[in-house]
Amino acid sequence: MFNNQYPNPMFNNQYFELIRDNQQFQPQKDSTHSLYVDGIPNDAQEREVAHIFRPYPGFQRVRLIKKQTQKGREYLLCFVDFDDAFQATIVMQTLQGYRFDKNDKTGLKIYFANNPKQEKQNKK
Repeated sequence: MFNNQYPNPMFNNQYFELIRDNQQFQPQKDSTHSLYVDGIPNDAQEREVAHIFRPYPGFQRVRLIKKQTQKGREYLLCFVDFDDAFQATIVMQTLQGYRFDKNDKTGLKIYFANNPKQEKQNKK
């Protein structure tokens, strides 16, 4: 997950200072402080998911929402909130493809969550 160039964010906030100027981690125009995480197993608990994201500075919370298709298949919607879009961008870039468990073939797919308030303002 991390190479030796960047210290693990769990230990200090120098991580953000080292990558602040790296173009890969600059927030995009549509960036938000909230991430949508696809690929969370249906039997995952909030605590398990939080353990993945909690080490990153700016972590606020995980929201798991259980849903069901019309055919009865259950699935989870997962949102993770951070203090700002910069922190969310770093986490999205760092954990993209993270494998939740050893049988996970595709890994997590992480996107910026849609911000309905922002979309309404842009339409005006």
